[in-house]
Amino acid sequence: MAIPTTELTPTEPPQAAVEGAHATPDWGVAPRARRYARERRLARDLVELSRLERAVERAEYAPLDLARLVSAIRADYPQLEVEGPGYVPISTDSRRLARIVFALLDNAQLHGTAPVTLRYDETAIVIRDCGAGFAPALLARATEPFVTADRARGRGVGLGLAIAARQAALLGATLELANHENGGAQVAVRFDQPDPR
Repeated sequence: MAIPTTELTPTEPPQAAVEGAHATPDWGVAPRARRYARERRLARDLVELSRLERAVERAEYAPLDLARLVSAIRADYPQLEVEGPGYVPISTDSRRLARIVFALLDNAQLHGTAPVTLRYDETAIVIRDCGAGFAPALLARATEPFVTADRARGRGVGLGLAIAARQAALLGATLELANHENGGAQVAVRFDQPDPR
């Protein structure tokens, strides 16, 4: 599925960048409606992954204040702990970057333990939870489609990190997965790659 893009300047509110990039949470929804929402989300994710793997997607770069984008995303995660400067100008595809961050935060909330933290600057976005971390055998394969840890059975199908990694590659960024030395899983989106335009 093509993710719409929009041009933002660092002074414009980033709300448009997050619209459509995140599925509405299904907490508190009746089981039948929740199942239907998950089936729709799975179908959407499969189409998105297919388009990314077939290289039919293109990034649309524009100036962006990363701090304002993070602030808009945080509205969906009231318990999220955020650390970063008040203004971080970068050039990226804001909708694709929002999609990556939503996927990583959803993954941290689904498989990790609170608190979940997000740190950012002009070089990276780093998300960490305080759960058990990635199983050693999972680390090397976690961005492959449909790869999940045993404890994740019935709680996701293994597409979030796969999509995030491919969206990051499209932006010329890298997705780095690790276990933090003090516990928990840590995923970094690093912007140190050359602009692929």
